[in-house]
Amino acid sequence: MTASEIIDKLGGPTAVARLLNVKPPSVHAWRNGGIPDDKLIRLAPTLEKAGIATRQQLRPDDWQQIWPELAPQPQ
Repeated sequence: MTASEIIDKLGGPTAVARLLNVKPPSVHAWRNGGIPDDKLIRLAPTLEKAGIATRQQLRPDDWQQIWPELAPQPQ
């Protein structure tokens, strides 16, 4: 999922800016440059709760380090 798709699905730059307590022009710039990792990590639970994408889909290479509680537990 691209940064633009994420921003649009969350209601646009103004809505995302409110969620992250940043200014809308910053969010608009992410459409081309990508959402910074720290901001995407903060948005991930919201995206997951809304059924847009799982945290594993958003961060396929390192989700286990960020959210260890999602990793399968040994039996």
